[in-house]
Amino acid sequence: MKKKKKDSGTKNILFQWLFPAIAFFLVVSFMLYRYGITQNQNISQKTENSIAAVAKGYAAKTSGYLQRIKSAQEPVSVLLDALEAGQDVPVKECLTALLSTNLIYSSAVVDKNGTGFRNTGEPVELDMKNLKESDSGSGTFYICMRDEFIGDAYTIAAVTPLSHYGGYVISYFKPELLKKYITISDYDGRTWFAVMDAEGKLIYSSSLLSTEGNFFEYLEANNKDEKTIKAIQDKIPLTKETNLVAKIGKDEIYCTFTPLEVNDWYFVMGVTNSYVDTIKNSEWRATRSMVVNMIGALVLFFTLVVIVNAINGKRYHDQSRALERKADTDLLTELNNKIATERKIREYIRDNQDSQALMFVFDIDNFKKINDTRGHAFGDEVLRTIGMRLKAEFRMSDVIGRVGGDEFILLLKNIKDESILKKESGRVEDLFRDFKVGQYSKYKVTASIGCAVFPRDADNFDDLYKAADRALYKAKQRGKNQLAFYKDEKEDFKQEEDKG
Repeated sequence: MKKKKKDSGTKNILFQWLFPAIAFFLVVSFMLYRYGITQNQNISQKTENSIAAVAKGYAAKTSGYLQRIKSAQEPVSVLLDALEAGQDVPVKECLTALLSTNLIYSSAVVDKNGTGFRNTGEPVELDMKNLKESDSGSGTFYICMRDEFIGDAYTIAAVTPLSHYGGYVISYFKPELLKKYITISDYDGRTWFAVMDAEGKLIYSSSLLSTEGNFFEYLEANNKDEKTIKAIQDKIPLTKETNLVAKIGKDEIYCTFTPLEVNDWYFVMGVTNSYVDTIKNSEWRATRSMVVNMIGALVLFFTLVVIVNAINGKRYHDQSRALERKADTDLLTELNNKIATERKIREYIRDNQDSQALMFVFDIDNFKKINDTRGHAFGDEVLRTIGMRLKAEFRMSDVIGRVGGDEFILLLKNIKDESILKKESGRVEDLFRDFKVGQYSKYKVTASIGCAVFPRDADNFDDLYKAADRALYKAKQRGKNQLAFYKDEKEDFKQEEDKG
Protein backbone atom coordinates (compact mmCIF):
# COMPACT_ATOMS: atom_id res chain seq x y z
CA MET A 1 0.00 0.00 0.00
CA LYS A 2 2.80 2.40 0.87
CA LYS A 3 4.44 1.83 -2.47
CA LYS A 4 1.17 2.50 -4.30
CA LYS A 5 0.73 5.70 -2.34
CA LYS A 6 4.23 6.84 -3.27
CA ASP A 7 3.63 6.11 -6.95
CA SER A 8 0.33 8.00 -6.81
CA GLY A 9 2.02 10.96 -5.13
CA THR A 10 4.74 11.06 -7.79
CA LYS A 11 2.13 11.10 -10.55
CA ASN A 12 0.29 13.97 -8.86
CA ILE A 13 3.51 15.98 -8.67
CA LEU A 14 4.15 15.39 -12.36
CA PHE A 15 0.68 16.59 -13.36
CA GLN A 16 0.72 19.57 -10.96
CA TRP A 17 4.20 20.90 -11.67
CA LEU A 18 5.98 19.25 -14.58
CA PHE A 19 3.47 19.85 -17.36
CA PRO A 20 2.70 23.48 -16.36
CA ALA A 21 6.45 24.14 -16.23
CA ILE A 22 6.89 22.72 -19.73
CA ALA A 23 3.99 24.84 -21.00
CA PHE A 24 5.46 27.95 -19.41
CA PHE A 25 8.86 27.17 -20.91
CA LEU A 26 7.32 26.79 -24.37
CA VAL A 27 5.45 30.10 -24.08
CA VAL A 28 8.62 31.94 -23.09
CA SER A 29 10.56 30.26 -25.89
CA PHE A 30 7.91 31.37 -28.39
CA MET A 31 8.13 34.94 -27.10
CA LEU A 32 11.90 34.90 -27.49
CA TYR A 33 11.54 33.46 -30.98
CA ARG A 34 9.19 36.30 -32.03
CA TYR A 35 11.53 38.84 -30.51
CA GLY A 36 14.43 37.22 -32.36
CA ILE A 37 12.64 37.54 -35.69
CA THR A 38 12.23 41.31 -35.23
CA GLN A 39 15.91 41.70 -34.37
CA ASN A 40 17.26 39.14 -36.83
CA GLN A 41 18.29 41.54 -39.59
CA ASN A 42 20.38 43.83 -37.36
CA ILE A 43 21.93 40.94 -35.46
CA SER A 44 22.83 39.12 -38.70
CA GLN A 45 24.61 42.19 -40.02
CA LYS A 46 26.57 42.63 -36.79
CA THR A 47 27.46 38.95 -36.84
CA GLU A 48 28.84 39.09 -40.36
CA ASN A 49 30.88 42.21 -39.59
CA SER A 50 32.27 40.63 -36.44
CA ILE A 51 33.19 37.39 -38.21
CA ALA A 52 34.86 39.31 -41.04
CA ALA A 53 36.99 41.30 -38.58
CA VAL A 54 38.08 38.20 -36.67
CA ALA A 55 38.79 36.26 -39.86
CA LYS A 56 40.96 39.10 -41.11
CA GLY A 57 43.03 38.88 -37.92
CA TYR A 58 43.54 35.13 -38.25
CA ALA A 59 44.34 35.49 -41.94
CA ALA A 60 47.04 38.03 -41.05
CA LYS A 61 48.38 35.59 -38.46
CA THR A 62 48.48 32.77 -41.01
CA SER A 63 50.16 35.01 -43.56
CA GLY A 64 52.62 36.07 -40.89
CA TYR A 65 53.74 32.49 -40.25
CA LEU A 66 54.29 31.94 -43.95
CA GLN A 67 56.14 35.25 -44.23
CA ARG A 68 58.41 34.16 -41.36
CA ILE A 69 59.53 31.25 -43.51
CA LYS A 70 60.22 33.64 -46.36
CA SER A 71 62.16 36.00 -44.07
CA ALA A 72 64.29 33.15 -42.76
CA GLN A 73 64.90 31.72 -46.22
CA GLU A 74 65.92 34.77 -48.21
CA PRO A 75 69.22 35.43 -46.32
CA VAL A 76 70.12 31.77 -46.81
CA SER A 77 69.41 32.07 -50.54
CA VAL A 78 71.82 35.04 -50.70
CA LEU A 79 74.55 32.92 -49.11
CA LEU A 80 73.90 30.00 -51.42
CA ASP A 81 73.99 32.30 -54.46
CA ALA A 82 77.60 32.95 -53.50
CA LEU A 83 78.42 29.42 -54.67
CA GLU A 84 78.53 30.77 -58.22
CA ALA A 85 81.33 33.04 -57.20
CA GLY A 86 83.34 30.11 -55.87
CA GLN A 87 83.08 31.00 -52.18
CA ASP A 88 83.17 28.21 -49.62
CA VAL A 89 79.61 28.22 -48.26
CA PRO A 90 78.52 25.41 -45.84
CA VAL A 91 75.35 24.44 -47.73
CA LYS A 92 74.07 21.80 -45.32
CA GLU A 93 74.62 24.11 -42.36
CA CYS A 94 72.67 26.87 -44.09
CA LEU A 95 69.80 24.53 -44.85
CA THR A 96 69.81 23.20 -41.28
CA ALA A 97 69.71 26.75 -39.92
CA LEU A 98 66.31 27.19 -41.54
CA LEU A 99 64.85 24.56 -39.19
CA SER A 100 65.48 26.83 -36.19
CA THR A 101 62.23 28.65 -36.94
CA ASN A 102 60.29 25.57 -35.65
CA LEU A 103 57.99 26.04 -38.61
CA ILE A 104 60.12 24.18 -41.15
CA TYR A 105 60.55 20.42 -40.87
CA SER A 106 62.93 20.06 -43.83
CA SER A 107 64.82 22.19 -46.35
CA ALA A 108 66.55 21.55 -49.63
CA VAL A 109 68.48 23.12 -52.48
CA VAL A 110 68.07 22.04 -56.11
CA ASP A 111 69.78 23.05 -59.33
CA LYS A 112 68.12 24.15 -62.56
CA ASN A 113 67.34 20.51 -63.37
CA GLY A 114 65.49 19.97 -60.06
CA THR A 115 68.25 17.76 -58.61
CA GLY A 116 69.70 18.50 -55.20
CA PHE A 117 69.74 17.42 -51.57
CA ARG A 118 68.02 18.12 -48.23
CA ASN A 119 69.50 19.48 -45.04
CA THR A 120 69.91 15.84 -43.95
CA GLY A 121 72.05 15.07 -47.00
CA GLU A 122 69.36 12.94 -48.61
CA PRO A 123 68.98 13.42 -52.38
CA VAL A 124 65.88 15.16 -53.73
CA GLU A 125 64.53 15.48 -57.24
CA LEU A 126 61.66 17.84 -58.11
CA ASP A 127 59.46 18.48 -61.12
CA MET A 128 60.91 21.72 -62.45
CA LYS A 129 57.85 22.31 -64.61
CA ASN A 130 55.72 22.76 -61.48
CA LEU A 131 58.26 25.16 -59.97
CA LYS A 132 58.69 27.25 -63.11
CA GLU A 133 54.93 27.56 -63.64
CA SER A 134 54.51 28.91 -60.08
CA ASP A 135 57.55 31.21 -60.29
CA SER A 136 56.21 34.73 -60.91
CA GLY A 137 59.72 36.18 -61.02
CA SER A 138 59.09 38.42 -57.98
CA GLY A 139 61.06 36.46 -55.39
CA THR A 140 59.92 33.84 -52.92
CA PHE A 141 56.68 32.06 -53.75
CA TYR A 142 54.70 29.20 -52.22
CA ILE A 143 53.41 25.93 -53.67
CA CYS A 144 51.43 23.00 -52.34
CA MET A 145 52.83 19.61 -53.31
CA ARG A 146 53.39 16.08 -52.08
CA ASP A 147 56.61 15.27 -50.23
CA GLU A 148 57.93 11.70 -50.12
CA PHE A 149 59.96 12.71 -47.05
CA ILE A 150 56.70 12.62 -45.00
CA GLY A 151 55.06 9.67 -46.69
CA ASP A 152 53.99 11.47 -49.87
CA ALA A 153 51.66 13.71 -47.82
CA TYR A 154 50.79 17.27 -48.81
CA THR A 155 53.17 20.02 -47.73
CA ILE A 156 53.47 23.77 -48.22
CA ALA A 157 56.82 24.68 -49.72
CA ALA A 158 58.37 28.15 -49.70
CA VAL A 159 60.57 28.46 -52.80
CA THR A 160 63.23 31.13 -53.35
CA PRO A 161 64.98 31.32 -56.77
CA LEU A 162 68.79 31.42 -56.84
CA SER A 163 69.63 33.95 -59.53
CA HIS A 164 73.27 32.96 -60.06
CA TYR A 165 73.12 29.32 -59.10
CA GLY A 166 70.13 28.72 -61.37
CA GLY A 167 68.17 26.63 -58.88
CA TYR A 168 65.95 27.07 -55.83
CA VAL A 169 66.08 26.99 -52.04
CA ILE A 170 63.04 25.19 -50.65
CA SER A 171 61.63 25.10 -47.11
CA TYR A 172 58.95 22.56 -46.30
CA PHE A 173 56.13 23.42 -43.91
CA LYS A 174 53.52 20.86 -42.79
CA PRO A 175 50.03 22.32 -43.34
CA GLU A 176 48.94 20.58 -40.12
CA LEU A 177 51.14 23.03 -38.19
CA LEU A 178 48.66 25.75 -39.08
CA LYS A 179 46.20 24.09 -36.69
CA LYS A 180 48.87 24.15 -33.98
CA TYR A 181 49.70 27.81 -34.42
CA ILE A 182 46.27 29.08 -35.51
CA THR A 183 43.88 28.31 -32.67
CA ILE A 184 40.49 29.93 -33.17
CA SER A 185 39.17 30.52 -29.67
CA ASP A 186 36.71 33.34 -30.39
CA TYR A 187 33.81 30.97 -31.06
CA ASP A 188 32.69 27.46 -30.19
CA GLY A 189 34.75 24.32 -30.73
CA ARG A 190 33.11 23.63 -34.08
CA THR A 191 34.64 26.65 -35.82
CA TRP A 192 37.06 25.66 -38.57
CA PHE A 193 39.39 27.30 -41.05
CA ALA A 194 40.96 26.40 -44.37
CA VAL A 195 43.43 27.75 -46.91
CA MET A 196 42.50 27.53 -50.60
CA ASP A 197 43.71 28.88 -53.91
CA ALA A 198 41.76 30.97 -56.44
CA GLU A 199 40.28 27.85 -58.04
CA GLY A 200 38.92 26.62 -54.72
CA LYS A 201 41.53 23.83 -54.31
CA LEU A 202 42.10 23.26 -50.60
CA ILE A 203 45.70 23.78 -49.51
CA TYR A 204 44.74 22.85 -45.94
CA SER A 205 41.58 22.31 -43.88
CA SER A 206 41.63 22.20 -40.08
CA SER A 207 39.08 19.39 -39.79
CA LEU A 208 36.01 19.72 -41.94
CA LEU A 209 37.04 18.91 -45.51
CA SER A 210 39.56 16.76 -47.32
CA THR A 211 42.81 18.57 -48.17
CA GLU A 212 42.64 17.12 -51.66
CA GLY A 213 39.14 18.50 -52.32
CA ASN A 214 37.76 21.63 -53.91
CA PHE A 215 35.87 23.96 -51.59
CA PHE A 216 33.54 25.43 -54.22
CA GLU A 217 32.65 22.00 -55.59
CA TYR A 218 31.79 20.89 -52.06
CA LEU A 219 29.53 23.91 -51.56
CA GLU A 220 27.81 23.37 -54.90
CA ALA A 221 27.10 19.76 -53.97
CA ASN A 222 25.55 20.72 -50.62
CA ASN A 223 23.61 23.87 -51.50
CA LYS A 224 20.73 24.55 -53.86
CA ASP A 225 21.54 28.25 -54.19
CA GLU A 226 24.42 27.85 -56.67
CA LYS A 227 24.02 31.46 -57.82
CA THR A 228 25.34 32.78 -54.51
CA ILE A 229 28.37 30.51 -54.71
CA LYS A 230 28.92 31.53 -58.33
CA ALA A 231 28.79 35.18 -57.32
CA ILE A 232 31.71 34.65 -54.92
CA GLN A 233 33.73 32.80 -57.57
CA ASP A 234 33.18 35.63 -60.04
CA LYS A 235 34.58 38.15 -57.53
CA ILE A 236 37.92 36.32 -57.30
CA PRO A 237 40.56 37.68 -57.05
CA LEU A 238 39.08 39.26 -53.91
CA THR A 239 40.47 42.50 -52.57
CA LYS A 240 38.70 42.41 -49.20
CA GLU A 241 36.82 40.10 -46.86
CA THR A 242 33.74 38.51 -48.43
CA ASN A 243 31.02 36.55 -46.63
CA LEU A 244 29.00 33.63 -47.88
CA VAL A 245 26.15 31.97 -45.98
CA ALA A 246 26.12 28.30 -46.95
CA LYS A 247 24.89 25.00 -45.61
CA ILE A 248 27.60 22.54 -44.60
CA GLY A 249 26.27 19.28 -43.21
CA LYS A 250 23.26 20.09 -41.05
CA ASP A 251 24.44 23.54 -40.02
CA GLU A 252 24.17 26.91 -41.66
CA ILE A 253 27.66 28.37 -41.71
CA TYR A 254 29.01 31.87 -42.14
CA CYS A 255 32.03 31.45 -44.43
CA THR A 256 34.42 34.36 -44.67
CA PHE A 257 37.02 34.58 -47.47
CA THR A 258 40.05 36.74 -46.72
CA PRO A 259 43.04 37.34 -49.07
CA LEU A 260 46.25 35.92 -47.58
CA GLU A 261 48.70 38.10 -49.54
CA VAL A 262 50.47 34.83 -50.36
CA ASN A 263 50.22 33.76 -54.02
CA ASP A 264 46.51 33.77 -54.89
CA TRP A 265 45.57 31.97 -51.67
CA TYR A 266 42.65 32.76 -49.36
CA PHE A 267 41.95 32.16 -45.71
CA VAL A 268 38.46 30.68 -45.21
CA MET A 269 36.79 30.58 -41.79
CA GLY A 270 33.45 28.94 -40.99
CA VAL A 271 31.41 29.74 -37.88
CA THR A 272 28.26 27.90 -36.73
CA ASN A 273 25.04 29.49 -35.55
CA SER A 274 26.27 29.20 -31.97
CA TYR A 275 28.08 32.49 -32.46
CA VAL A 276 24.84 34.11 -33.66
CA ASP A 277 23.22 32.90 -30.46
CA THR A 278 26.06 34.49 -28.48
CA ILE A 279 25.39 37.85 -30.14
CA LYS A 280 21.68 37.49 -29.42
CA ASN A 281 22.35 36.87 -25.75
CA SER A 282 24.46 40.02 -25.55
CA GLU A 283 21.60 42.03 -27.11
CA TRP A 284 18.93 40.48 -24.93
CA ARG A 285 20.44 41.15 -21.53
CA ALA A 286 17.17 41.90 -19.73
CA THR A 287 15.30 39.05 -21.40
CA ARG A 288 18.20 36.66 -20.83
CA SER A 289 18.09 37.29 -17.09
CA MET A 290 14.43 36.30 -17.01
CA VAL A 291 15.04 33.22 -19.20
CA VAL A 292 18.02 32.11 -17.14
CA ASN A 293 16.06 32.39 -13.90
CA MET A 294 13.15 30.50 -15.37
CA ILE A 295 15.38 27.79 -16.84
CA GLY A 296 17.25 27.59 -13.54
CA ALA A 297 14.02 26.98 -11.67
CA LEU A 298 12.93 24.33 -14.16
CA VAL A 299 16.34 22.67 -14.09
CA LEU A 300 16.26 22.65 -10.29
CA PHE A 301 12.81 21.08 -10.36
CA PHE A 302 13.84 18.46 -12.89
CA THR A 303 17.00 17.81 -10.88
CA LEU A 304 15.00 17.23 -7.71
CA VAL A 305 12.71 14.82 -9.55
CA VAL A 306 15.72 12.96 -10.93
CA ILE A 307 17.40 12.87 -7.51
CA VAL A 308 14.27 11.51 -5.82
CA ASN A 309 13.92 8.86 -8.51
CA ALA A 310 17.63 8.05 -8.26
CA ILE A 311 17.44 7.69 -4.47
CA ASN A 312 14.43 5.41 -4.73
CA GLY A 313 16.13 3.41 -7.47
CA LYS A 314 19.32 3.07 -5.44
CA ARG A 315 17.38 2.04 -2.37
CA TYR A 316 15.56 -0.60 -4.38
CA HIS A 317 18.84 -1.73 -5.93
CA ASP A 318 20.57 -1.97 -2.52
CA GLN A 319 17.65 -3.93 -1.08
CA SER A 320 17.74 -6.29 -4.05
CA ARG A 321 21.49 -6.75 -3.68
CA ALA A 322 21.13 -7.40 0.05
CA LEU A 323 18.44 -10.00 -0.60
CA GLU A 324 20.61 -11.62 -3.27
CA ARG A 325 23.58 -11.76 -0.91
CA LYS A 326 21.40 -13.19 1.84
CA ALA A 327 20.03 -15.83 -0.53
CA ASP A 328 23.59 -16.77 -1.57
CA THR A 329 25.07 -16.87 1.93
CA ASP A 330 25.43 -19.77 4.34
CA LEU A 331 24.13 -18.31 7.62
CA LEU A 332 26.52 -20.24 9.87
CA THR A 333 29.84 -19.60 8.12
CA GLU A 334 28.90 -16.53 6.03
CA LEU A 335 30.42 -18.29 3.02
CA ASN A 336 28.62 -19.02 -0.24
CA ASN A 337 25.93 -21.66 0.18
CA LYS A 338 25.71 -24.70 -2.05
CA ILE A 339 23.55 -23.10 -4.76
CA ALA A 340 25.67 -19.93 -4.98
CA THR A 341 28.93 -21.90 -4.95
CA GLU A 342 27.84 -24.11 -7.82
CA ARG A 343 26.49 -21.14 -9.82
CA LYS A 344 29.64 -19.05 -9.46
CA ILE A 345 31.94 -21.93 -10.40
CA ARG A 346 29.82 -22.74 -13.44
CA GLU A 347 29.97 -19.07 -14.50
CA TYR A 348 33.76 -19.00 -14.12
CA ILE A 349 34.17 -22.21 -16.16
CA ARG A 350 31.86 -20.87 -18.86
CA ASP A 351 33.72 -17.57 -19.21
CA ASN A 352 37.31 -18.78 -18.70
CA GLN A 353 37.83 -21.85 -20.86
CA ASP A 354 41.46 -20.90 -21.56
CA SER A 355 42.48 -20.42 -17.92
CA GLN A 356 43.47 -22.91 -15.22
CA ALA A 357 41.90 -23.32 -11.77
CA LEU A 358 42.08 -25.61 -8.75
CA MET A 359 38.99 -27.07 -7.11
CA PHE A 360 39.40 -28.36 -3.54
CA VAL A 361 36.70 -30.41 -1.84
CA PHE A 362 37.33 -31.14 1.83
CA ASP A 363 35.58 -32.71 4.80
CA ILE A 364 36.34 -32.25 8.48
CA ASP A 365 37.83 -35.50 9.80
CA ASN A 366 35.65 -37.23 12.39
CA PHE A 367 33.18 -34.36 12.48
CA LYS A 368 30.40 -36.62 13.77
CA LYS A 369 32.63 -37.56 16.70
CA ILE A 370 33.23 -33.85 17.41
CA ASN A 371 29.49 -33.23 17.56
CA ASP A 372 28.90 -36.34 19.71
CA THR A 373 31.69 -35.73 22.23
CA ARG A 374 31.86 -31.92 22.43
CA GLY A 375 28.36 -30.95 21.37
CA HIS A 376 26.76 -29.34 18.33
CA ALA A 377 27.55 -25.85 19.57
CA PHE A 378 31.25 -26.64 19.42
CA GLY A 379 30.75 -28.25 16.02
CA ASP A 380 29.18 -25.01 14.81
CA GLU A 381 32.14 -23.10 16.22
CA VAL A 382 34.49 -25.35 14.23
CA LEU A 383 32.58 -24.60 11.02
CA ARG A 384 32.47 -20.86 11.71
CA THR A 385 36.20 -20.77 12.45
CA ILE A 386 36.98 -22.62 9.23
CA GLY A 387 34.82 -20.12 7.32
CA MET A 388 36.66 -17.15 8.84
CA ARG A 389 40.04 -18.77 8.17
CA LEU A 390 39.21 -19.48 4.54
CA LYS A 391 37.99 -15.91 3.90
CA ALA A 392 41.10 -14.47 5.53
CA GLU A 393 43.51 -16.77 3.67
CA PHE A 394 42.24 -16.58 0.11
CA ARG A 395 41.24 -13.89 -2.38
CA MET A 396 37.79 -12.34 -2.56
CA SER A 397 37.70 -13.29 -6.24
CA ASP A 398 38.08 -17.00 -5.40
CA VAL A 399 34.95 -19.06 -4.78
CA ILE A 400 34.62 -20.35 -1.21
CA GLY A 401 31.51 -22.19 -0.13
CA ARG A 402 30.02 -24.58 2.38
CA VAL A 403 28.03 -27.16 0.42
CA GLY A 404 27.10 -29.67 3.15
CA GLY A 405 27.25 -30.28 6.88
CA ASP A 406 31.04 -30.32 7.08
CA GLU A 407 31.87 -30.23 3.38
CA PHE A 408 33.52 -27.20 1.81
CA ILE A 409 34.49 -26.28 -1.76
CA LEU A 410 37.30 -23.89 -2.64
CA LEU A 411 37.98 -22.80 -6.25
CA LEU A 412 41.25 -20.92 -6.80
CA LYS A 413 41.04 -19.02 -10.08
CA ASN A 414 43.63 -18.17 -12.72
CA ILE A 415 46.44 -20.57 -11.79
CA LYS A 416 48.99 -19.65 -14.44
CA ASP A 417 51.61 -22.44 -14.20
CA GLU A 418 52.62 -25.60 -12.37
CA SER A 419 54.76 -23.77 -9.80
CA ILE A 420 51.77 -21.73 -8.64
CA LEU A 421 49.59 -24.87 -8.68
CA LYS A 422 52.08 -26.58 -6.36
CA LYS A 423 52.36 -23.52 -4.10
CA GLU A 424 48.58 -23.02 -3.75
CA SER A 425 47.85 -26.71 -3.11
CA GLY A 426 50.53 -26.70 -0.42
CA ARG A 427 48.96 -23.61 1.14
CA VAL A 428 45.57 -25.32 1.28
CA GLU A 429 47.09 -28.44 2.84
CA ASP A 430 49.03 -26.35 5.41
CA LEU A 431 45.77 -24.70 6.44
CA PHE A 432 44.97 -27.72 8.64
CA ARG A 433 48.52 -28.53 9.81
CA ASP A 434 48.01 -26.94 13.19
CA PHE A 435 44.37 -25.87 13.10
CA LYS A 436 42.91 -25.54 16.60
CA VAL A 437 39.49 -24.39 17.74
CA GLY A 438 38.27 -23.39 21.18
CA GLN A 439 38.81 -20.38 23.38
CA TYR A 440 40.01 -22.21 26.50
CA SER A 441 40.55 -25.84 25.58
CA LYS A 442 42.17 -25.92 22.14
CA TYR A 443 40.92 -28.78 20.00
CA LYS A 444 42.94 -29.79 16.97
CA VAL A 445 40.87 -30.10 13.80
CA THR A 446 42.06 -31.87 10.66
CA ALA A 447 40.56 -32.29 7.22
CA SER A 448 40.81 -34.60 4.23
CA ILE A 449 41.19 -32.69 0.98
CA GLY A 450 40.66 -33.68 -2.62
CA CYS A 451 41.91 -31.58 -5.50
CA ALA A 452 41.12 -31.53 -9.23
CA VAL A 453 42.62 -29.25 -11.90
CA PHE A 454 40.46 -27.38 -14.41
CA PRO A 455 40.49 -28.02 -17.36
CA ARG A 456 43.09 -30.78 -17.18
CA ASP A 457 40.95 -33.16 -15.11
CA ALA A 458 37.56 -31.92 -16.31
CA ASP A 459 36.16 -29.00 -18.28
CA ASN A 460 32.73 -28.69 -16.65
CA PHE A 461 31.46 -28.32 -13.12
CA ASP A 462 29.87 -31.74 -12.67
CA ASP A 463 32.90 -33.71 -13.85
CA LEU A 464 35.31 -31.42 -12.02
CA TYR A 465 33.41 -31.90 -8.77
CA LYS A 466 33.37 -35.68 -9.26
CA ALA A 467 37.13 -35.67 -9.87
CA ALA A 468 37.80 -33.64 -6.71
CA ASP A 469 35.41 -35.87 -4.75
CA ARG A 470 37.28 -38.98 -5.92
CA ALA A 471 40.53 -37.35 -4.83
CA LEU A 472 38.91 -36.64 -1.44
CA TYR A 473 37.98 -40.32 -1.15
CA LYS A 474 41.62 -41.18 -1.99
CA ALA A 475 42.84 -38.88 0.83
CA LYS A 476 40.52 -40.60 3.31
CA GLN A 477 41.74 -44.03 2.18
CA ARG A 478 45.32 -42.97 2.84
CA GLY A 479 44.48 -42.20 6.46
CA LYS A 480 42.84 -38.74 6.39
CA ASN A 481 44.45 -35.42 7.37
CA GLN A 482 46.05 -34.96 3.95
CA LEU A 483 45.54 -33.71 0.43
CA ALA A 484 45.22 -35.96 -2.61
CA PHE A 485 45.12 -35.05 -6.28
CA TYR A 486 42.82 -36.68 -8.78
CA LYS A 487 45.81 -37.91 -10.80
CA ASP A 488 48.41 -38.48 -8.06
CA GLU A 489 50.22 -35.24 -8.86
CA LYS A 490 51.31 -35.03 -5.21
CA GLU A 491 53.83 -37.81 -5.78
CA ASP A 492 55.00 -36.10 -8.96
CA PHE A 493 55.64 -32.88 -7.03
CA LYS A 494 57.59 -34.85 -4.42
CA GLN A 495 59.78 -36.40 -7.10
CA GLU A 496 60.46 -32.98 -8.58
CA GLU A 497 61.50 -31.68 -5.16
CA ASP A 498 63.83 -34.64 -4.63
CA LYS A 499 65.44 -34.00 -8.02
CA GLY A 500 65.78 -30.35 -7.14
